[in-house]
Amino acid sequence: MSDVPYTDNDLRAEAADQLRAAVADATLSESLVIEGHKIPSRGDTQWDQLSDDDFHEADREISEFVEYAVDIARWSVDLGANGLKRTNELAWGRGGDAWDLAIQIAHRSGLSDELRTAITSAVRIAVDTALTNHGIDDTRILHAGSNEESAS
Repeated sequence: MSDVPYTDNDLRAEAADQLRAAVADATLSESLVIEGHKIPSRGDTQWDQLSDDDFHEADREISEFVEYAVDIARWSVDLGANGLKRTNELAWGRGGDAWDLAIQIAHRSGLSDELRTAITSAVRIAVDTALTNHGIDDTRILHAGSNEESAS
């Protein structure tokens, strides 16, 4: 029996609450702190080097992304607590950044590239097969409407 007055689950739950709170605090601020951060597709160009209109529009859109992000705080904490690393190369949708389905695999450090590639390939084949069997190509995943699970 442990001598501490809390469980590992208590620690993880609180870590998830803290992660959620950090995101909530960011959304409550009038403006996220994007000044000084580089725009990934623009080399050394920073957000605050944009025109005022472009900067404020980008800031608004970034804030919306944060506000509407799916709450995966506890899941993320549990992955890290178990020493797992993420891979996020499985996504299906209309192309580009418009995903309709994404699957993320988490694995321990040291997993061989060969095994990670084999697992990722097996998942991709399984999903592609399911989509094909339902008459859906990988560029057009039909939305189930009322059958979709709630994000909360």
